[in-house]
Amino acid sequence: MTNEEIAGRLNAQRETLALVVALLAGLDAASKRIWAELETRFQFQNNQEDPGALPSSAFAIESAMMREFKLIFEETRARKAEWNTGKPSTSGASSSAQGMAL
Repeated sequence: MTNEEIAGRLNAQRETLALVVALLAGLDAASKRIWAELETRFQFQNNQEDPGALPSSAFAIESAMMREFKLIFEETRARKAEWNTGKPSTSGASSSAQGMAL
């Protein structure tokens, strides 16, 4: 597979997941928990004692994972906003972050 094909597939998966989460996330207490859980997943938590230490490959993986949670969160918010206004979103997270899929 080419990098472009991988990026396209990852973006499609992100958008599909965001649509499902947006459908599940209404205004009830469970929905608030969904938003809170997503948001906590992309908040950086540095429990490192030596801030000058070089990041490891595990840190790079965790950082990429946090970025992906943030993109899913943003895409979900964009879908919810689109549905609430009745207008298609012109700045969905996946469309603006296509280069960040890899």
